[in-house]
Amino acid sequence: MNRRNFIALGSVSLPAGLWPLEGRSLARERASANLHIGRPPGEMPYRQVHLDFHTSELIPDVAADFRADEFLQTLQAAQVNSINLFAKCHHGWAYYDTNVAHRHPHLQIDLLEQQIHALRPAGIAVNYYYSLVWDNRSAHAKPEWRARDRAGNGLQSGYWPWMCMNTPYLDQVVLENSEILERFQVDGAWWDILIQPPDGCFCSWCVEDRKKLDLSDSPKDIYRHNKLVALKTEKALFDLLKSKQPNAIGFFNSRLVVGISDELPFYTHLEIESLPTGGWGYWPFEQRVRYCRTLGKEMVGMTGRFHKSWGDFGGFKPQAALDFECLNFLANCAKACIGDQLHPRGKLDPMTYQRIGAAYRKVVRQEEFVKGLRGVADIGVISTAATDPVMTTQTLSPSDQGFTDMLVELHQQFDVLDLNANLSRYKLVILPDEIRPVPSLVDKVQRYLAMGGSLLVTHKSMLDEGSNAFALEEMGISSTGSSKFKGEYILPQAGYFPSVEQNAYYLYQIGLSITARAGTEILAVYGHPYFDRSPEHWCSHAQTPFAHVTHEPVITRRGKVLYCANPFFRSYALDGELVQKLFMRDLIAMCLAQPARRGGGTAEQGYCRNPVMKQAGSQRGRVDAACNWRELAEGMHFLTVRAFRRQLVGDADCGDAPLENRVFTPDQLEVPGLVSIALVVNQDFSEALEVVRHRLAGLVVDDSGVVEEELKRHLRRFGVFVLQLLAAGSLALS
Repeated sequence: MNRRNFIALGSVSLPAGLWPLEGRSLARERASANLHIGRPPGEMPYRQVHLDFHTSELIPDVAADFRADEFLQTLQAAQVNSINLFAKCHHGWAYYDTNVAHRHPHLQIDLLEQQIHALRPAGIAVNYYYSLVWDNRSAHAKPEWRARDRAGNGLQSGYWPWMCMNTPYLDQVVLENSEILERFQVDGAWWDILIQPPDGCFCSWCVEDRKKLDLSDSPKDIYRHNKLVALKTEKALFDLLKSKQPNAIGFFNSRLVVGISDELPFYTHLEIESLPTGGWGYWPFEQRVRYCRTLGKEMVGMTGRFHKSWGDFGGFKPQAALDFECLNFLANCAKACIGDQLHPRGKLDPMTYQRIGAAYRKVVRQEEFVKGLRGVADIGVISTAATDPVMTTQTLSPSDQGFTDMLVELHQQFDVLDLNANLSRYKLVILPDEIRPVPSLVDKVQRYLAMGGSLLVTHKSMLDEGSNAFALEEMGISSTGSSKFKGEYILPQAGYFPSVEQNAYYLYQIGLSITARAGTEILAVYGHPYFDRSPEHWCSHAQTPFAHVTHEPVITRRGKVLYCANPFFRSYALDGELVQKLFMRDLIAMCLAQPARRGGGTAEQGYCRNPVMKQAGSQRGRVDAACNWRELAEGMHFLTVRAFRRQLVGDADCGDAPLENRVFTPDQLEVPGLVSIALVVNQDFSEALEVVRHRLAGLVVDDSGVVEEELKRHLRRFGVFVLQLLAAGSLALS
């Protein structure tokens, strides 16, 4: 058996006319429905809802209170134009009349049918949701189909048992999806939890397959086999989708990691599930979106309305946070999707949809301005998962977390890259901390440097640990092993780091000891402690104090190649030391004479997010910023700034009702030749002006007297002030 044949096994032939009652549903729709509901052809809807409905068999009267007209009106009032509705949930129950699946035992109506028939004629797109690996009912009915660990125990995440997609369970899944697609006209399929055990599945089917494929149980071969199982599943379901409904979209959740490039033929688009309060945090989206935008697919960002995470009944996210998350999706060229869970009785929560509606009315105002935007990046950063597939998981490695945090906070424009990336697009390439010297990457980097590119390498990146030698001669350094002390200090050399005060700074993570070859500049050096802390030698509560400076290099430069011997990115994620970001800020400045964005505050003001976008076919870039200025000043706790088409419109959650939902047209805000910035505030004018001067430092103002007069006028009339800036100023719209 080879890889191609293994994947081809996913194609399951099914009897024609699987759903004998097609006439009552699908045939009626096929006659009248054009297949792009809720979106123009080739464009995803901007205002989506993912409506969870994982409902236990222990709950009675399921969907007893569902009213189709009320359901439609609630979604319309909330400005929703696309929704994911449940066909099968994690409990394993179907929510429609079925011949081959297992209908929820207490379902009172054909819920999916009524939902689809209410929404699609009204122009709201419907994608059906189907749970794959998590299926509680099947796990109990067919325990032999479960995914198992080396000891033979069934795998489980919390309450959810894992099924193995490499067993006959896949045949059942394909059968059920075929029934759905024959019965219902939909706009797409949303398959959830396509995952394999990182340590491998040891069910009888997977063990036998690895033998046939001559794969061992090593981490490398487990990764390969897991990938084959995923590809087989994706091919079976995506081919089925396209054979039944060719215009439908399709997406597999839980697969969106660095290294997904070979699976993209089975995805019409990419969706980034990232609930900030649900275990993800705010930063994983920032990393994922900068990777996904390099893959050439439309993107959707998914958050949730919950205070915490999925299934958080009675937990509600503040309006300001929901607004920010949706606008941040748009600011990064992604559509917005908000997760909710339908009550078992089938009624949507009114307060939830008031909040969703308030957020989506802001999205509506921006839609025409974000169409066609794409990200602009000066910097390309190779993800640690690119050269180490074992790290290809939903969670970020500390190094990936660190460079994402640092570069976003420094307002740098960057993409996250895998080994397929074209490095020539970037002014600077960063290899963070632990990028292995894969021959293809080494060759690509050498060609990039030969074309005049700049390179920043940290810690063990490009180090062959077997020979303890760096793979790039261009770095101009040699490794002599780990740093001489576990508790080292770093001291900047004079003149290289204007952001860093002269002092000895503790290095919280262990680095390398290196020597600089002739012609390599030393920009920062080690400082040694008196001794390393141990049970025999210790001082005070923590690390041993700094003793003396050395000539041993920590940061070097040779031509356009910069190197740092300490894992600055990993350390920033784990230790949060500001000075590392200041060092990195100055190192990047050495490489980027004309960045896509300049100005906009200091490195300490890192909570402002300023992605730069460019419209397809246009030479003019624009700042498309969604900035969370938390507790910027007393009473001004949340401020979102938007920039589209030479215009910035601001929305604030300041508790001032007259400011809500105010719309300014371009002719109200824009002056020819200038970029207009509008900030909604609820502050005294002089205080607000000082905030702007402080937070938008370095922007070039054309005739400050006129601008100040304009500020006063707009403040009096609207509670809004407008700052007009020269396009040639520090925003660098090029």
